[in-house]
Amino acid sequence: MRPAERALPPFGRQEAELAREMAGMLRLSVWHAFVAIPFFVWLMHPQVPLWRGAAWAAVFLAVELWLAALSASFGRTPQSLWQTRARYLPLREAMLASSLAWASMMWLMLPDAEGPYRLVTIMWLVGAFALVCLLLAPCRDLQRGYIVGYWAYPLYRLHQEGGSLYLAILIGCAIYILVQWEFLQSFNRQLQDTATLSERNEAMLASVRALHRESMAKKALLEERQQVLQSALRQMRRLAESDALTGCYNQRALRERLDRCAEASLLSGRPWSLAMLDLDHFKQVNDNYGHQVGDRLLCQAARLFESLLPEGAVLARYGGEEFAVLAPEMEGMALLSLMEEARTLLCTTSLEGLPVGKVQTVSIGVAGCRPGEPVRQCLKRADVALYRAKQGGRNRVRLADDAERG
Repeated sequence: MRPAERALPPFGRQEAELAREMAGMLRLSVWHAFVAIPFFVWLMHPQVPLWRGAAWAAVFLAVELWLAALSASFGRTPQSLWQTRARYLPLREAMLASSLAWASMMWLMLPDAEGPYRLVTIMWLVGAFALVCLLLAPCRDLQRGYIVGYWAYPLYRLHQEGGSLYLAILIGCAIYILVQWEFLQSFNRQLQDTATLSERNEAMLASVRALHRESMAKKALLEERQQVLQSALRQMRRLAESDALTGCYNQRALRERLDRCAEASLLSGRPWSLAMLDLDHFKQVNDNYGHQVGDRLLCQAARLFESLLPEGAVLARYGGEEFAVLAPEMEGMALLSLMEEARTLLCTTSLEGLPVGKVQTVSIGVAGCRPGEPVRQCLKRADVALYRAKQGGRNRVRLADDAERG
């Protein structure tokens, strides 16, 4: 470990922030020296030999270029703690070296003869130190070493000059240094407080962002679970309302829709209709060809019936080989015509599982229902019409008589 590293206090986030602050201010101030130093050399030229002024300016500006290069290495983008410390160490050494460059002003630039130009040099030192203190304020570890390097030779030279004037100047410089030291301590504490507050704000902002990300993740998870739950509910509802074999509505779902249809009809004053369908001689199909063939036949018949239904009409398996069709806002005669098409389609379609030439027929009873007519009575009338279709020889459609209403 180098001596400069051993002299450093612990280097944390706060120290890194202050070091970056110093580098930023230094980057802005270094180039001003390239205007001020040549001007000062020109001002002192009548009293100081040109070679001495040029030598001092060359040394001083070389140190300033060194500081400019080191401060530029910090860059504009945020850096890690290790990167900031690695760049601060050389900058710290250069700043300490620059303090000696300022002190050399008293050696090279102080006029040999008494006169106001000596006071100009001292005033330049004092004014420059006030500006340098602003650069030193962020980094407390630099302050003591820089002040010693800056003022050791000038104070020694003032002491050597003797006389009441230089003694007064020496005392004034000492008081001035103490005042500036107190300013540095106070300003450094303010900068530390600012850096601490900035660090806390960043930590708080990071916590808020983390909470926001967590809440968004929980929200997304909740929405996903809600979608899964809604999908499951829809699936359960569909399963609860569907016939397990054919996939169409079951009797429970049919009765719910019958009640809703009757209520809607009562409110709107428009009629509705209902049909009961029964596959003819279906028991013989199960007995002769097996229940698997019978199940496939039920599914095929349901698909054929559904293919003819208009939008809004409902097909349900009522039980066994019996189906029901609910047609809201449809007259009985319109449903009678539609069921005739269904009967014809079924008996002219070759169904899978049946021997060639073997057809399946259906008997259908249709009931036209008036607004306010009880659902039970409508079901009874459609069932009576179905019975009449079977008694009439099957494979036919019958419309319930109005006289059958109670």
